[in-house]
Amino acid sequence: MGLERIEQLQESLQANGLVAALIMHPLDVYYYAGTAQPCNLIIPARGEPCLLIRRAEEFARRETWVKNNRVGASLRNVKHVFEELEISDGLVGVTEDNIPAAIYKKIQSTLAPAEITDVSAIVLEQRMVKDPYEIMAIRVSAKVFESVHETIMKYGVAGVKEIELAGQVYAAMRSAQAEGIPRNRRWDASLHPEGIICAGENTWHISGYAMTVTGVGLSNSLAWGSSASQIKRGDVLVADIGINKHGYHADIARTYIVGETNSRQQEIFDLVKAIQERVLAKIRPGVLARTLYEEAESAAIESSCYEYFQGYDGMKGRYVGHGVGLELDEPPTIDPYTRVTLEENMVLAIEPKLLVPGVGGFDLKDTVLITREGYEIISPVSRELFEIGD
Repeated sequence: MGLERIEQLQESLQANGLVAALIMHPLDVYYYAGTAQPCNLIIPARGEPCLLIRRAEEFARRETWVKNNRVGASLRNVKHVFEELEISDGLVGVTEDNIPAAIYKKIQSTLAPAEITDVSAIVLEQRMVKDPYEIMAIRVSAKVFESVHETIMKYGVAGVKEIELAGQVYAAMRSAQAEGIPRNRRWDASLHPEGIICAGENTWHISGYAMTVTGVGLSNSLAWGSSASQIKRGDVLVADIGINKHGYHADIARTYIVGETNSRQQEIFDLVKAIQERVLAKIRPGVLARTLYEEAESAAIESSCYEYFQGYDGMKGRYVGHGVGLELDEPPTIDPYTRVTLEENMVLAIEPKLLVPGVGGFDLKDTVLITREGYEIISPVSRELFEIGD
């Protein structure tokens, strides 16, 4: 499995005129080498890869499938491996999207006269299509949402604070062996381990972190997620949960009513579900990813709810989903700009929302596997508006 991933990357390096790639980001190292211990992975365009173990040699050797592994904590060790491979110049790829500037400058000076170039797009494009192990792992993560849902139905009652419910959800996730840390590639991304749990007016007050249902958080330092507000009877309650179990994520959201559902709440949820079903009907290999966003937008316009689609006024998110895998939010982003074509075994989170001030934010998000003929919803909990009794 892992060696096949390396071979696929080597083919891409050759096709793009690169002599090697230096893989340093822990999740990319894990993807290609099987360990997330502190390591640097050198993958030449041709020949055997080399894993340089920076720390925890015993762990790394036990976990990796890369046979040529050795201790080497510095970039000087990387330079020595390049000399062994007789690589002195040419294009060397690094993932520029997640390397700190100081380390990037050191790579440039250490590996000179080799020229450094970006392979982020190559790596992420490869990771978009999941292998059988990854699909199985995502299924396992999605199943954790059953415990999340049961916890919300039990504890999400009037009088409970959002943060108290979030704590119960977090405990349920950890009891189900979720890692407790949703991983994101962006340098400025922070998300609470229990995701976003919010109710009432906090479901339509939009923070800039995600531009849809965000909650308002506990302080200005991280102004999204659960707050100390009490949940009230009649509230719309949203649970948008990124689940990381054993390294792979699922991303699922459901909407609840605390007490009895009124006709307006049901009407808005039904519109959200109709938009999602329009999007799902378009999913199949060979379709341009942006077609899914265009279908969602058209559905919202046709049903006269575009004013509240993915936000309102100047706070609208122009997306309706994203990839899911080793990171919670991966390419492709399902927006009007992406050029990606859908392929079998991609895994997407499809997440239309309607945020109606004075009523609530309504979110329906499912983790979806693209199959040969269409799609499969991996999420284990039914797609309905749930009522939480007293």
